[in-house]
This record gives sequence, C-alpha cells and structure tokens, in this order.
Amino acid sequence: MKPSSEPLVLKSPPHIGEPHPQAPEWRAVQVRLLESADIEGKVVYAGPKNWQVVESFVLKSAA
Repeated sequence: MKPSSEPLVLKSPPHIGEPHPQAPEWRAVQVRLLESADIEGKVVYAGPKNWQVVESFVLKSAA
C-alpha cells in the first residue's frame, strides 16, 4: 500500500489498533498529533509482512 496523496479525513483522531479507512488489514501502530496549519497529525499503519506506511490526517468537524 502506498500513502495517500491527500491527508486522510477522519471524524476523530485515530487510536492504536484501529484499521486504516481504506485498507482494514492495516492497523494503526503509532499516532502523532502535530501543531500544524495543514494537518492534525500523522499515523503509522502496519500491514502484512510488517510493512509500514505513514499517513497524514485532518479532522472533519461534526457540524
């Protein structure tokens, strides 16, 4: 799996063990919140054969 070209849009920050929104076999193993104007944070997902991918994410407001 390749990282998304755009940040993931999530309803809430991801938690360790949660699946990737588009690839459920990949699970979050690390979450870093950032103070950035462009993104909320980064999440590391681990998949088959211990491969990892880092994705940026933004939070979608509930409004």
